[in-house]
Amino acid sequence: MALLPKCVIISQYFAMSRMSVYANRVWQVLSHHYLTLATRIGLGGMFIFSGIAKMPYLEKFSWGVEDYGILPHSLADAYAYSLPALEIALGILLVMGLFLRSSAFISILVVLSFIIANSVVLARGETITYCYCFGEIRPLLMRHSLSLGIDFVMLATAFQILFHRRDFLALGPWLSQKVTESEEE
Repeated sequence: MALLPKCVIISQYFAMSRMSVYANRVWQVLSHHYLTLATRIGLGGMFIFSGIAKMPYLEKFSWGVEDYGILPHSLADAYAYSLPALEIALGILLVMGLFLRSSAFISILVVLSFIIANSVVLARGETITYCYCFGEIRPLLMRHSLSLGIDFVMLATAFQILFHRRDFLALGPWLSQKVTESEEE
């Protein structure tokens, strides 16, 4: 009877050590500098693309934001008219590797606003015919469930950039070094 608890403890220890090994491997993959570079370029490129695609259709995009029925008219207009410029700025900062922690954090907030909007529409059982999220490129967002999936991928990439501590091929650390060198001279 006394051996059973020790066996259980030993088996739990080995199970925990295996989970620790798997968690360590997952962390190594998620913190790899090439993955962070790819997520920066992917998320930044997505923001640049969607911001530029919305620019010619700001009024239609504003109508689309109002169709969600979440924000009052004045806030919906402010959101719709400022979002494309913010997306382009965030995209450029992410791709260039400038202010990575700040731009990743703001990206998380922006993507959370997308997730909230799509979740509210799905919870209400409504269908927004067209949101102009990518300008006139209609086939990309025909269903809110697909849009929600894209939003969660964007959220995961933004978190990966936020929590990664190295700045591989980023201009931010290089510029900081140049400023420090010029101050020392």
